[in-house]
Amino acid sequence: MRGFTRKCTLLIAGIAIFASIPNLATAAPNVDWTQSAKLYEVHTWAGKSDLGHTDGKTSEATFFHPHSVVVMPNGQLLISDSSNQLLRKVSASEVSAYAGQIVGVDESNLPTGGYNDDELAHAAFEQPLGLAVDAQGNVYVADSKNNAIRKVSKDGKVTTLAGNGLIGASDGVGQKATFFEPSDVAVDAAGKVYVADTLNNVIRKISPDGTVTTLTAPSTRIVEYHPGAVDYVGDFADGAIASAKFNEPSALAIDNKGNLYVSDRGNCRIRYIDFNANKVTTVAGSGELAKDAIYVEGGFVDGDAQQSRFASPEGLTIAADGTLIVADSLNHVIRSIKNGKVSTVAGITKDPGSIDGVAGSAQFNHPTDVAVLSDGRLVIVDEQGNKVRVLQSYTKPTDLPTDKGIQTLLRGKRVVSDVPAQMKSNSVLLPVNAVGTALGYTVDYDPKSKSAILTKGELTYVIGPNTKTVTKTLKGKSEQLTLNAPSLIVNNRMFIPVRFFATEENLDIQWDSAAQIVVIRDRTF
Repeated sequence: MRGFTRKCTLLIAGIAIFASIPNLATAAPNVDWTQSAKLYEVHTWAGKSDLGHTDGKTSEATFFHPHSVVVMPNGQLLISDSSNQLLRKVSASEVSAYAGQIVGVDESNLPTGGYNDDELAHAAFEQPLGLAVDAQGNVYVADSKNNAIRKVSKDGKVTTLAGNGLIGASDGVGQKATFFEPSDVAVDAAGKVYVADTLNNVIRKISPDGTVTTLTAPSTRIVEYHPGAVDYVGDFADGAIASAKFNEPSALAIDNKGNLYVSDRGNCRIRYIDFNANKVTTVAGSGELAKDAIYVEGGFVDGDAQQSRFASPEGLTIAADGTLIVADSLNHVIRSIKNGKVSTVAGITKDPGSIDGVAGSAQFNHPTDVAVLSDGRLVIVDEQGNKVRVLQSYTKPTDLPTDKGIQTLLRGKRVVSDVPAQMKSNSVLLPVNAVGTALGYTVDYDPKSKSAILTKGELTYVIGPNTKTVTKTLKGKSEQLTLNAPSLIVNNRMFIPVRFFATEENLDIQWDSAAQIVVIRDRTF
């Protein structure tokens, strides 16, 4: 059974992160992740779809299953490049080596690591996953396949904090303790290191003196995973910390109270460990753990947190306003949890992909970590896509007028109009000539019917004055459509709603209320 579980872990492994890095793009520091993120876009920060371990410019660098990220004291990001057995640095423009080495290759010609404490370049890891950094700048690594928690000191030395390379579940001091493929670590203000001990299905704590203790109950649930073959697997139970049970916990995040959020991957839930109340509760997620099943069956449901569904949730981070953001790995999306509601922030739940674009149309391939940066951007580790992605606000042109009038941006460029936009019926209207020209139509006017005629190839729209009716003709076939707001005549100029034609062109259209800007973009880049 343990071999089977390890195989599942390779497919759906998890992490947690906390990060900050300067000046990639402008973004609001306080984001309502249920609303403001609609103005955001997903871009590739570093990496390509190709596998590799090439350093250099972010656009040319390659990764092999990047898994976790943490911010370094100098503002650079540190990435656990798990299948390359390396820790790597990512700045705004470059990817470079930090720690670890590729010791050799296996029978499939894939990189292999090792277990060696030493200076950065001579140390060795075996599938490093979760990362955390303490107040002094020391980095902690969940060295999964070495069944150990490693420490990278700020002066560049790699040591073993706890564990010894052997599989086990023993408590003890330092290397007398044993783990079973830990996936993540988190460190609190007092220097206590928490461990998601994934295949032991428990949460562990390492005190500053190196003492390892098990906080939650081990599972005693047995499943026959193959005819005649049985083993212990994870379980589910809320309640007192010492009796609570988990199913392959994979990611951790500490809040400002010193309590712990946990991605309970096998139960498809987000759990919360309240140390003051001595209680474990379910924050979000649902689904039954069938008697003969190893994991809860994943699903995708937004809305009420207790009724929501996840599919192998992984990395967690906490935004400035307390919103919990989740890398929902097997749904290939990024979710948020706030005020008892779950929302989808970015991505679409369909076949995995690596397409950049607006938040609701971009695609991910098994995202495993998230981190809100100090400027409001969100770093996303796209494990199977072999990329580090970033969710950031759209870029405003530097030549926007400084007056408070409504502006319209089409693919990042201002739609020029000789008269101000109109706001009617909660819709923005622009002169028909400005809208049509910007979208590539030839615009004519029929003085007899006082109608505007927009033509592009075999497509024609005819719009009369003060009406919500539009006649659309394509290849000789006509139909009547309805505008979202009636056309408007102002000083003998016809104004039409921008949203109608953006929607007809299958463009994404959003309203930036703070800046009074209509933002129209292609859905994917």
